[in-house]
Amino acid sequence: MKRPKVWLVWGFALLIFTLGYLGFRSHASSENVQVSESNSVSDSSKEARMPIHAKSKHEMKTKQTAQAEQLETASVTGEGVTVIGDSVLVGVEPYLKEMLPKVTVEGKVGRQMSQAKKLTDELRKQGKLGDHIIIELGTNGPFSKDQLRGLLTSLSDMKQVIVVTTRVPKGWQDSVNSNIKDVVSEFNNVHVVDWHDASEGKEEYFYKDGVHLKPDGSKFYASLLIQGLKGN
Repeated sequence: MKRPKVWLVWGFALLIFTLGYLGFRSHASSENVQVSESNSVSDSSKEARMPIHAKSKHEMKTKQTAQAEQLETASVTGEGVTVIGDSVLVGVEPYLKEMLPKVTVEGKVGRQMSQAKKLTDELRKQGKLGDHIIIELGTNGPFSKDQLRGLLTSLSDMKQVIVVTTRVPKGWQDSVNSNIKDVVSEFNNVHVVDWHDASEGKEEYFYKDGVHLKPDGSKFYASLLIQGLKGN
């Protein structure tokens, strides 16, 4: 009678041990699942964040590439470029169009800076105003900083605006060039092409009036504008 009781006790103990072991394994497995799920969520969060960051960098790079391509197109073909000027530009126009076949040139003898805003407004309404603008004015008289500032403010949505300094043997030359440099510095999308500085000592480029250009001078002027479009 004693031996069956011993086996019964051992059997009962073995059952308890087995149940305890299985319970421990189940608990450990549950914890592993939770850790795995936590790691999975963490990894998923990282993956969710990484594509957004990568996408942002990709979009920025794509935008920069597109802007560079547009700038290159403007400086090579003249597409999207509008040049506004006076009689100096009238003389330069054939050479400029030879270098930039698709450029739009609006040159007029006697044109003043005070007339430029009206012209750009009209061109904009007609859908003929490019997003790269070159302004060559000041040969025919002075203008105030407010006049230039008003024009450049109206063009603040343009990708690029260039204002060209003047060389004219008249009393207003220095004030024109000073006003250009002072006002241009107020705008992020505007820079100066310094024709006055670039033409220093190049008297052979000019006719006797010291303003209008011979063919070689016109070619040099046109190439200077193209360098300005390239940002050089």
